[in-house]
Amino acid sequence: MLTARQLLILKCIVEEFVETAEPVGSKALMTKYQLPYSSATIRNEMSYLEEHGYLEKTHTSSGRIPSTEGYRFYVNTLMQPNVDDEVKNQVATILGDRHRSLNEIIQESCQMLSELTHLTTVALGPDSGYEHLQNITLVPLTAHSVTAIIVTDKGHVENRNFNVKNNAYLEDLKSCVNVMNELLDGTPINQVAYRLERDVRPILSARIKEHEILFNAFLEAFMKFANSNVYFSGKENLLYQPEYNDVNKLRRLVSAFENSQSWKSLQPIALEEGVSVRIGSESPIEDLNDVSVISASFKTGIESKGSISVIGPTRMPYEKVVSLVEYISESLEQVLLSDEDEDDE
Repeated sequence: MLTARQLLILKCIVEEFVETAEPVGSKALMTKYQLPYSSATIRNEMSYLEEHGYLEKTHTSSGRIPSTEGYRFYVNTLMQPNVDDEVKNQVATILGDRHRSLNEIIQESCQMLSELTHLTTVALGPDSGYEHLQNITLVPLTAHSVTAIIVTDKGHVENRNFNVKNNAYLEDLKSCVNVMNELLDGTPINQVAYRLERDVRPILSARIKEHEILFNAFLEAFMKFANSNVYFSGKENLLYQPEYNDVNKLRRLVSAFENSQSWKSLQPIALEEGVSVRIGSESPIEDLNDVSVISASFKTGIESKGSISVIGPTRMPYEKVVSLVEYISESLEQVLLSDEDEDDE
């Protein structure tokens, strides 16, 4: 059980190290935070906190830095999350525009959170099994090109462009779209590829000369569609953190960013109730054990969920980031569920 003095000193050390990335000494604490204790008393308490695992001593300085256990204690006990009115107004303005699809709203929330925290943000949209194909529409672009616009019941849109060689090709394309609209309407997006192969391909092969080219083009579009629920913002923010001056650390970070599957590992922890905080070795991201991940889920419908996460060094402003992740995820859920209710009316 830590005393009130030890709690205050630990809190100040965490917040000072987060701000400066420099080991914290007793004199700096006493001066900057105007602590009513002598430098010797603060040093003794820092030694106690180090002995009990809350602080670590670096080799290059007599100062201390928080340990993983120290950060964990700070997150669980000492921080006081709060979002100021200016940020609340900014969130309300961005989420107040209802003329956008679910994916656009999630993507803009991801970008906003990255800009507010100056860290990297990852948002996972709802699993594509909760979106159903609504229709495919052909729209002429030029005399020799058209785009096929694929729309789901959640407002998610993808498109695929086709070069039209002649009228026969255009008629084949129209026939292909008609067959898919007839057979695939209402199909969950993550099942469309299977239904294309089982139900659509035999009909196309019987009716359309160049069916293989058209079939593969739509198959590729739907495969992309089913896997397009991961959004990033601020990848470069982590690169500028002093922790990544180390070339090997930087190489691991860049490698993790290039592997989109690694971010899928955020889904299970993000679906926990409330905000989850994973510090250092608790991180679910493979090969990155020196980052912290703060996540929260939000409902996008009666049964579907998305999630939003902030990734940063263990030396991150937990109080600010936890507050923002919680507030933005709750605001996002309110907007998406209200849109769902309007659609049902």
